Amino acid sequence: MPSINIPVKTPEGVDELGSRQRKLGQRHRTVLLLVDGRRRESQVRQLAVQAGVPDQIFDELVAMGLIMFTQGTGSMPGNSGMAPLDVDLPLDTVSGPLPPSLSLQPESVLTDSMVGELPISDLVPLDEADAALDEARAILMRAVKAEAPVAGSLTLMRLKRARSRHDIEALLDEVEQRITKPFKGIWAAQTIARVRELLRTVNSPSAA
Repeated sequence: MPSINIPVKTPEGVDELGSRQRKLGQRHRTVLLLVDGRRRESQVRQLAVQAGVPDQIFDELVAMGLIMFTQGTGSMPGNSGMAPLDVDLPLDTVSGPLPPSLSLQPESVLTDSMVGELPISDLVPLDEADAALDEARAILMRAVKAEAPVAGSLTLMRLKRARSRHDIEALLDEVEQRITKPFKGIWAAQTIARVRELLRTVNSPSAA
C-alpha cells in the first residue's frame, strides 16, 4: 500500500497541551487536539476549518515544532479493522447555526436533564438579558459538571459568578482544560466552538 504523511504531535506539542508554556490561543490548541496520529493532513485541516479555525494555523504549529509528520499507510479505517473513535461527531455544522444537541457527545452522561441538577439559585444574574449568553454559560456549566465534577468545582463556581460576555470568554481556556479527555478532543473543541458562536451574537456593553 502507498505510504502517506500523517501529522502527529511532537513531544513539545504534547507537553504544550498540558503545560501551556507557550500560551497558545484557542485556535492553535484546537488544531493540536485534532492531530491524533490517525488523520491525514487534509482531514485535520478540514475539521479545523469546520471548527472555525483558519487553515494557516496548522502551518504555524508545524513551524513552531509542535506538529511533525510520520509515515502511514493509505488504507482507510474500515480496511484496517479499527475505526477512529471520534470521527463520527457532527462537526460539519459547527460553522453554522448550532442546535443545542450539537454540544453533546453520544457516550456522555451530559444531558439537558442535568440543567435541573444545577443549583440555579446560586447563579449570579447576567448583566444583560440575552438568551445566547445564558445558553453559552449553561453549556459550559453542563460540560464541566459532566466531565470534571470534582476537579472542575472551582471552574464551575467561576462560571456561576460570570456576569458578562467578557467574563465567560475569559473562562473558555480553563473550561477546555477541564473537559478535554482522551479521545474526546473533538467534542471539547466542538463545545468551545459552539459557545464562541453564541458569544458572537451577544451585544456586550463593553464592546460598544
